[in-house]
Amino acid sequence: MSAKKIMLFIITIAIFAMAFAVSASAAAKKGASASSNSATVTSANIGVVDRGEILNSHPQLNQVRQQLANLARQKENEAKAAADKETDQQKKAQAVQAKRMELAQEEQKLMAPIYHDCEQAVREVAAKKNILIVLDKFVVLIGGIDITQDVIQQLSRKK
Repeated sequence: MSAKKIMLFIITIAIFAMAFAVSASAAAKKGASASSNSATVTSANIGVVDRGEILNSHPQLNQVRQQLANLARQKENEAKAAADKETDQQKKAQAVQAKRMELAQEEQKLMAPIYHDCEQAVREVAAKKNILIVLDKFVVLIGGIDITQDVIQQLSRKK
């Protein structure tokens, strides 16, 4: 999952949770009794994480980065060879672009398990700490419990 998709997912969850909290608050004001299972969002159950630090702490990231570097060199050589065969500038550009697209797809495949592990570790830590919302700490000005180090520890236990 790309970083943009992860961020969109986290924001979507945050919006859903906030909407849930607002609707629960409105229902309580109307005299509806809140069940013991309903969750109220407070500053105590909003977490923040440094996604970059978590990603960089993944035990397999260096191995994947090395694979990506090797793959990039391979695709660069393939692109150059394909471009050298063409005389038309537009076809050369298309050949190079095709190899770049292949590299991007391979990068996405190799990074997907890393992103998944990071997201899963965030979910597990959040569940243990009864945190309902987790946001990137760089979009939060004030508040939230920083669980970055807990997530990094969770990741290191898995591998």
